[in-house]
Amino acid sequence: MSGILAVAYDPTLVLLSMGVATWASFVSLDVAARIWSSGGWVRLGWIVAAATAMGGGIWSMHFIAMLAFSLPVSIGYSVPITLLSLAIAIDVTAIAFAIIAGGRGWRRLVAAGFIMGCGVAGMHYTGMAAMQLPADITYDPWIVAASVVIACIAATTALWIALRDKGAWWRAGAACIMGAAVYGMHYTGMEAACFTAVPSILRPVALQFERGSLALIIALATTLILSLELLSSKLDQRFAAFRAREAEILRLSAERFRNLVHSSADIILVVGRDGRIVFAVPSQGLSRFGLAALEDVSLFDLVHGPGVEALRHALATHAPRSDAAHVDRLEIRLPDGSPRVFEATAANLIDEPSINGIVLTFHDVTERERSAEELRRATRISEEANRLKSEFIANMNHELRTPLNAIIGFSEIMVGDLQGRLADGRYREYAQDIHASGAQLLSIINDILDFSKAEIGQLSLNEITIEPAALVENSLRFVAPAAAKKDVALVADVPAAVPPFRGDERRLRQILLNLLSNAVKFTSLGGEVRISTRLDEAGDLEFAVKDTGIGIPADQISRVMEPFYQVDGSLARQQDGTGLGLTIAKSLAELHGGRLTLESEIRRGTTIRLILPRARLNLRSDAA
Repeated sequence: MSGILAVAYDPTLVLLSMGVATWASFVSLDVAARIWSSGGWVRLGWIVAAATAMGGGIWSMHFIAMLAFSLPVSIGYSVPITLLSLAIAIDVTAIAFAIIAGGRGWRRLVAAGFIMGCGVAGMHYTGMAAMQLPADITYDPWIVAASVVIACIAATTALWIALRDKGAWWRAGAACIMGAAVYGMHYTGMEAACFTAVPSILRPVALQFERGSLALIIALATTLILSLELLSSKLDQRFAAFRAREAEILRLSAERFRNLVHSSADIILVVGRDGRIVFAVPSQGLSRFGLAALEDVSLFDLVHGPGVEALRHALATHAPRSDAAHVDRLEIRLPDGSPRVFEATAANLIDEPSINGIVLTFHDVTERERSAEELRRATRISEEANRLKSEFIANMNHELRTPLNAIIGFSEIMVGDLQGRLADGRYREYAQDIHASGAQLLSIINDILDFSKAEIGQLSLNEITIEPAALVENSLRFVAPAAAKKDVALVADVPAAVPPFRGDERRLRQILLNLLSNAVKFTSLGGEVRISTRLDEAGDLEFAVKDTGIGIPADQISRVMEPFYQVDGSLARQQDGTGLGLTIAKSLAELHGGRLTLESEIRRGTTIRLILPRARLNLRSDAA
């Protein structure tokens, strides 16, 4: 056989070689993205990884493409030269990636693209030199030059796209262009080769393979290696993103903590056991006092006041990791010399390598102390006022009761003609008016005195066992004359089953008299006032006074037990009184552990209830 040998290609293997070239380009460009986001030895490692992916992929594509190529003669390959082509592909690609790793200028881009294109061409023609067959190989220089130009332009374009990475689709486009550079250069270079048979050349003894199976093995192995490398790149991207996110969170946390501490009005110091300041946090509280360079200064040159000795003791004895120690009554002076009062909290962090000291936080409590002192002063004034009021009440009790008792006593003598009849009947009326006015004035004074005693907690109880029926009967006897004048019927409803109870009879009668007097006072002529007793559902003892009087407006019911409040407060009101009766009754009920409740409706009457707790009852079974 002689002459030019006919060339043929296996289309399946050709497509396989193109796929390998494109996949290798995608993986290498994806891995190359890690080069620009790293530095130092890590960057060098990613350069090697990207070069291995690109160089190994180019070499695999070339080898598969050579297996797709067939001649009518036996073809073998020199193992050393084949491995040399692989080394050229990896090394030259590594140089190209190293160039663009140092910067993204257009000069570096052109240089890297040119070197990578030449590397692809160098690998190809070295691989061609590894062929051993009974034929001569000659090349068309123009086509060879065209193949190199294709490789350089396509490689430069692919790197340009990769440097402007905008996502997976962007990298896929760059990979297609780079893959086209690889197999475009390869098949253009193959087109430049001319094979002429030389029968004198012996049959090659180099390695020969079954093409289809070997191409498939190489393609699978290359794809697996590239996939693992891509997976490593993706995992590193995830870890890098996680590390970046954690670093950002840490930075923001540190920034937030720094801002919080710097904006604090407290003074924060780290000191040793001896009080020597190790570190002063630059907070607003510190700058307020004009304290700048405090390191290696004694704390006790700054802090004064009664609490200094307690602070010394806390620094000397406070144990690590124990609860914080608190010291108050400390003073630090402002630049103008005026003192500010502080309380301090000590946290022993001597065992913490990052602190190695006791953290003291000084909190300004000057205003709080001033407010507390003002409150104490106000309390003293209030207590003194209460004392003076009590003395006044005691004095008024004596000074007012003495002449009133004399007025009432002598008026009783005059009214009763105990010392002989008065000369004129009009004097008897005058004496009766004097007696009534004195009695009314005494009642008012008693109300005021009782109210004052209730306010200062001086009311006390003299408890005995009381029969409800007797209490009601005695109370009705006092209001009967007033009821008779108005033709108001008094009705008592006290069942025999209601048990006796313990209480202050005089005070309870005072409550019922107040309730009954009000009921009679505000009930029209011919009306009715009913008083009843019973045990309610809870077992408490209830006294209810119900009248058919004028009633109380709904919006004033909640206020009628307030001191001095009256539903009709005008000077021209028809009913007299101080407005203290219900207030005193309420205080006396509460003194017994009970309460007053009130229900009323305009022109329908009022019901007011005195409820005493069941604990005051003497049940019949117990008595038996």
